Amino acid sequence: YASQNWTSNNITWTATDARTDQTINGKAITIRNGNLTSSTISGGIGSLTVTTKLPFSDTSGNLTLQINGNNVGTIPFGTSAATTTVNNINVAGNVVIKIINSETGKRISIDDLSWTCYSALGTAETTKDKNAFSIYPNPVKNNELSVKGENLDRISKAQIYDFSGKLIETIENPFKHSNKINLKGLVKGNYILKTDAFAAKFIVD
Repeated sequence: YASQNWTSNNITWTATDARTDQTINGKAITIRNGNLTSSTISGGIGSLTVTTKLPFSDTSGNLTLQINGNNVGTIPFGTSAATTTVNNINVAGNVVIKIINSETGKRISIDDLSWTCYSALGTAETTKDKNAFSIYPNPVKNNELSVKGENLDRISKAQIYDFSGKLIETIENPFKHSNKINLKGLVKGNYILKTDAFAAKFIVD
């Protein structure tokens, strides 16, 4: 057991008092009297999903999930692999994810960690403000997304994220010449369009 560090999707993870020789769905990190901590992640966090398992003869219990140093939920673990989603975390901006094992001596494997982004900005689904922005058609057809709203030409940057929080594309001055964005063949699924003026969910059909 030692400190372990690795980088994935431009996020650096640090696990203390940990080993890397156990598996759940491929290679897993196993912590004993330690924790698993991310570097700073942009885009906020809505919910988090993770799989846990006890690889050795320890008793079941709970890990503590912290976001930016605040407890936001618990993650159970037992002798069988179990996937848990902690919902309604809803922290916007930059976040640091920390999973803590406070049950002394228990060895817990962790794998398949993912989360959704979160923005405190009102989306087109909830705001009735006259400055509201909306995406149409939604679901998007023919890889072309249109945006309706005021002062679109003042938006300096648009970013498209998938629901795992992965940044798919960044577009500078997206509405300088039109109110449309070419999605360049995004696969079917749910996405978030985030700009400096609004954030909205959309579906690619």
